[in-house]
Amino acid sequence: MNSVRIVKIVFGLVGVSMLVGAWLLYRNASAFIASASKAQGEVIALQAVESSRRNSSPTWRPRVRFKAPSGAIIEFSPSSSSNPPAYSEGEVVGVFFNPANPQDARLDGFFALWGGAAIVGGLGAVFLVFAVAMQFLLAGAPAKRRRPR
Repeated sequence: MNSVRIVKIVFGLVGVSMLVGAWLLYRNASAFIASASKAQGEVIALQAVESSRRNSSPTWRPRVRFKAPSGAIIEFSPSSSSNPPAYSEGEVVGVFFNPANPQDARLDGFFALWGGAAIVGGLGAVFLVFAVAMQFLLAGAPAKRRRPR
């Protein structure tokens, strides 16, 4: 098996695996939204997230507070952060939360809900397109032949 064929196979498998992962992330987010309750929350603080790289500026994630139907005040921070901050203190935001466990909450925003699926799916599509393009572009290329010794 030559190296070009190995690259095509690896890129194809990685692409398909990432597209399957994106589909699973999409289904997970869809199922969460379908079973979640919605509330209005408020960004009460911005938390700095230090980078593991030297000389890199911090990113920011919001600390959000909302009131559950039980009357309990819930605070949470999403796992994603950005620089510049995507939210500002005092901003009112939509929140999806699990009624059985209000601490299991997500912001109602594209990146918070669908960002993982979009990124993984986009990368998977690039890998798969690269593998398919290699297949078609190199299909007509003559194979190197060994000279008899």
